[in-house]
Order: sequence, then structure tokens, then C-alpha cells
Amino acid sequence: MTPSEGLAERISWLFSSIYFHCHPSFNIELSHQAVRALQYVHMTGPVTVQQVATHLQCAQNTASEILRRLQHKGLICKVRRMDDERVVEVHMTEAGYEAVRQHTGLDVERLACVLESLQSDQRERIETGLTLLFNAVRGNKKC
Repeated sequence: MTPSEGLAERISWLFSSIYFHCHPSFNIELSHQAVRALQYVHMTGPVTVQQVATHLQCAQNTASEILRRLQHKGLICKVRRMDDERVVEVHMTEAGYEAVRQHTGLDVERLACVLESLQSDQRERIETGLTLLFNAVRGNKKC
């Protein structure tokens, strides 16, 4: 195992453990695939069913069914594009943003309480490190 692979394993474990200890409760039951689809729409903006299918690595009809269920729950809406009415885009609703926050985010109050127990320089190092990692992940197209 390379040093980078070892570090990646430790970061993955730490991320999972932090989520385990600080995950919020949620009101809407969603499957793992539904959460991934919702998060994709949230992170990339309006998308097509085909883009969701590609992201989830599933058939277009499977993605369409996942999105139909999300629409039925009021978490997304489908809108025809103004410039090309043949294209239907998937948009988030306010309830969808809240569901993504609940299913993929951390309990902000609990995390804030934990952060309060740390010294100012420790909090700054955590934020700097996470920001650095986020920017590297977001900007790295080859991985």
C-alpha cells in the first residue's frame, strides 16, 4: 500500500466515523440510490434523467423511476427547458434541499458543540485542512 493509499484509508475511516457520530435524524425515508440521485441534482444543478442514469450507473428507466418517486415526495420537480421543450430538466425543491441536508450532512448543532470544546487554532486547522481537501477533490478531473 502506498503512503497516499494509507492516508486515503484513514481519511475514509475518519469521515465515516465523524458521520456516524454526528449524523442528523431525517423525516423522509429514502433509498441509498434516491439519496445519491438527489445529491447529484443538488451538487450539479438542473440535470436530465440521462445524466442521473449515467451518474448512478443504471438504466435510464431505473433513474426515471427513482426520480418519479422523488418527485412524488415533493423533493424534485421536472421542468421543460425553455430553449428546447423536448428536454426535461430535474430541479431541486426546498424540501429536496432539506432532505439532502438531513441524509448527507452532519448535525450542525452537535458538531458546533464539539467544535466549541476545541481551541481556536484547532478549529482553524480543521477548517483549513477540510477546505484544502475539498478543493483538491473538486478540482481533480483525473481521479
